[in-house]
Amino acid sequence: MDDLIAQLEQLTSQIMLQIHEVSSEELETFVDQRQAIIDLMLERTGGREATVAEQTRLKAIMENDQAILSRMNDLKIEAKDWLMQRNRAKVQKNAYEVSYAVDSIIVDTKRY
Repeated sequence: MDDLIAQLEQLTSQIMLQIHEVSSEELETFVDQRQAIIDLMLERTGGREATVAEQTRLKAIMENDQAILSRMNDLKIEAKDWLMQRNRAKVQKNAYEVSYAVDSIIVDTKRY
């Protein structure tokens, strides 16, 4: 179990070193790796509780969760803003595009 906690510590410290520059893909990879380690921990423990030392180490790792969640939220807002800007540009573009048929015939019904 100590080796898995050490892996979690290393993984978390690596992501925290670059938390403000990390991309959404890198965060996704981090979360997947973290979940795989946690799943292994659950398999190995077989339902036994962690020791006090292990709990202390895990709590120290979890103290970084707020910063990680904050970065995820920042990326989410950034993506939302980009999508809204793109949709506005699309609406403006559609407003200026020709909306009539090129093959149409105009009939003048004015009588003399």
